Amino acid sequence: MTRRSSAVIAAVAVLAVSLLAAAPAPAALSGAVADCNTHTRLTQTYTAAELRTALNTMPADVKEYTDCYDVIQRALLADIGGIKADGSGSSDGGSSFLPTPLLIVLGVLVVGAGVFAVIAYRRRSS
Repeated sequence: MTRRSSAVIAAVAVLAVSLLAAAPAPAALSGAVADCNTHTRLTQTYTAAELRTALNTMPADVKEYTDCYDVIQRALLADIGGIKADGSGSSDGGSSFLPTPLLIVLGVLVVGAGVFAVIAYRRRSS
């Protein structure tokens, strides 16, 4: 090898090493994002601040190609909103938003209105 080719090879090697050293390291995923990305669900409990940070710093590829954004957002809403992580409400009862006594009163009124309608119809037709 000539001196010139050795210098060119050395320059290329130095350039390659410097480019590799200057390349940014992939950003480490936050705990919640890494947990969701690995398990497709959250396997640990995270604070609301950790979940907000996870949503704000989530890489675009994880946000686009996984459902981690939705999983973490549901966990955050469950933490701050008092709903269960599966999306259901916090009450253990039925699905109605009206109290049971009010439903009973409304039912009695509807039945009573029906009875009065039948009585009025019979009086009118006779």
